[in-house]
Amino acid sequence: MLSVVVLCYNHRKYIDKCLESIIAQQTGYSYEILLADDCSPDGTAKVVAEKYEKQVRILERKENLGLCKNMYDAYMQAEGKYIFTCSGDDYLPVTTVFESQISYLEEHEESFSVTGWHEIYYVDKGMRKLIELSDREYTMLDFLRGKKMPCYIGMTRNTFKKDHPEYLCQAGKNNEEVQRVYYCLTKSKLVILPELYYTYCYRKGENQDNYNSTHNHLEMLRDYFLGFQAVEKVDYKKHNFSLAKKTYYEGCIDYQIQDYGVKTVLDIAKVLGIRDMASFVWTKLLMRLNNRKLPAFLLMEKRLIRRKVSENNEA
Repeated sequence: MLSVVVLCYNHRKYIDKCLESIIAQQTGYSYEILLADDCSPDGTAKVVAEKYEKQVRILERKENLGLCKNMYDAYMQAEGKYIFTCSGDDYLPVTTVFESQISYLEEHEESFSVTGWHEIYYVDKGMRKLIELSDREYTMLDFLRGKKMPCYIGMTRNTFKKDHPEYLCQAGKNNEEVQRVYYCLTKSKLVILPELYYTYCYRKGENQDNYNSTHNHLEMLRDYFLGFQAVEKVDYKKHNFSLAKKTYYEGCIDYQIQDYGVKTVLDIAKVLGIRDMASFVWTKLLMRLNNRKLPAFLLMEKRLIRRKVSENNEA
């Protein structure tokens, strides 16, 4: 019924909490756990093999693939009707995640993916922040209007082997966010259930191997740029991504300028290129002239969706 894909790299210190929260799920069906260990030098795979030999199938890499290729290969090997993806340094805070999300998809055949609320656990500060959402769905139009993905993508139908969406791993090595959101939204809207289902552990500091600790803002910006490049190649101009790009680029650019001043604008321009840089500056200028709000004409559906595609259409 379900394949739980656990993506990990140097998660030896955290993997027990992650796996125990997965094993503790209360379900009426069997599920497999695939640990996609990306050649962790800290021995994560060995620890898991010794402690969870009968419960976890380890996909051990001979070389470091990066998050995107590691994830894509795990999806190609997943046997379940559904796939749930989890990072090895995060965990599930309740035992009803799989049961409730699969039940929804079983009852709503028109839906491709379902998620819920999540909390951010700021490990270094010992603080938790619940991301409690009023929205109950997230659509392609929301994405194109620049509304940031409100939560993690939880449960999806397993269509990866049928579709072979190789663009999921043909962008930045360690950031799959844009490509994965796009893939899911080409299938149908993302449904958001009003329950806490995921704990995202935010760690940033020395001796941490997560994305926030190992990448600066310019590198994150480059990953988002490459992500949009990858989806544009397979989108064939059906959608206008300018506002989505503005949203994903904005935080990286703001923090980069805060850290290095206006002298880094040239570095930003080198990453984005003339077209994306000009589009970003133009949109920000229009917002300044419109009380910091996006003008209504930019948000028009006919401007953002150039050619409609049917639900369940392959990306």
